[in-house]
Amino acid sequence: MNSSLIQIIYSSASIQGLFLSFLLLRTKINQPANRILAILLIILSGHLILVGFDNREFFLSFPHLSRVSWIIGTLYWPILFLFVQYITQTQPDKIWKSLWLFIPFLVLLMIMMPYYSMGAEEKRALLNHFEEASKHDFGWVNQIVSFLHILFQSFMLIYYLRFEKKLLEEYSEVESLRIKWLKSFLILVLSATALAVVSFFARTWHVPVLSQFYSFHFIGVVLLFYWLSYKALTQPVLFGIIKEVLPVPSSAQAVADSEKYKKSTLESKQLASIFEKVKLVLETQQLFLKNDLTLTQLSAAAEIPRHQVSQAINSCYSGNFFDLINDYRIQAFKQLASLPQKKHLSLLGIAQEAGFNSKASFYSVFKKKTGMTPSEYLENQSKAA
Repeated sequence: MNSSLIQIIYSSASIQGLFLSFLLLRTKINQPANRILAILLIILSGHLILVGFDNREFFLSFPHLSRVSWIIGTLYWPILFLFVQYITQTQPDKIWKSLWLFIPFLVLLMIMMPYYSMGAEEKRALLNHFEEASKHDFGWVNQIVSFLHILFQSFMLIYYLRFEKKLLEEYSEVESLRIKWLKSFLILVLSATALAVVSFFARTWHVPVLSQFYSFHFIGVVLLFYWLSYKALTQPVLFGIIKEVLPVPSSAQAVADSEKYKKSTLESKQLASIFEKVKLVLETQQLFLKNDLTLTQLSAAAEIPRHQVSQAINSCYSGNFFDLINDYRIQAFKQLASLPQKKHLSLLGIAQEAGFNSKASFYSVFKKKTGMTPSEYLENQSKAA
């Protein structure tokens, strides 16, 4: 009964993971992060099946699947790290610079290759002595991999925390939501990993009581799948399933800003002066036309500390850094769209010249700021002319 219950729970979670992967692969927004997460969920779904059906009959029927779970885990670290890099936009210019993370997987694959290259009958001969074969599941290979799981998951959480403050200040509203969600995701992944590792070593060392939970040592992964599905339903903007996010009420934003800058010594006149200089730099250098402009780049161009630029914008303007930049971009779009020499360009082409980096963000911001779509705006301008 216990074995059947585990198989039902793990199989259901696997189906849930595969369905969520399908949704992520179909989205047109937030790529390639969504594709990386989809790949991770597909591998995890397969791993859940292998763990759920970890018995003699299953592996005798499918001998080439035996011990595959030994090396699957080493794929999680590089894939998860690439996902974190793309969400935080800290990925290197060249993707090959992150390929070193796959070294543990390649090393372990070489170690296991003599077994994987065996024929089906050879493997069945070993698996017939299932009790003896099971002892190898708790041998030095899986012990080292389990230790490395905790090491790498902790490293990724620390990597995120290193950039968290900067990321939240420099990113747009939707991107900031993803950054906050990422922290919860990494904590849950670390918790699920810790649960699995503790259960593994409890079973390895025959720790009383705790060793009995080994059959459910992947339950944390199951909960992670359902949490991701819940987030996809309640906050689909996180995964690019929808394009827009509800704006934060101005009163709530004002309270947040006052808490953020309550220790600042800058007075209103100083903030106003900084804000005017920031606008001057933006307008003279037309920095808003850069689709990857960040608060750090703006502060460097203005030669003013980043935190002061942020405070000045939030204090003297009815919005944050990205709201200000998008206002300039919308004005630039309107000006460019009125020029005869730009008539050959599509709306997206003009928007990209104005500094927007995607169709989704352009349409979302334009509708939010003007109350109409770009097409409706141009039609109204044409009628007025």
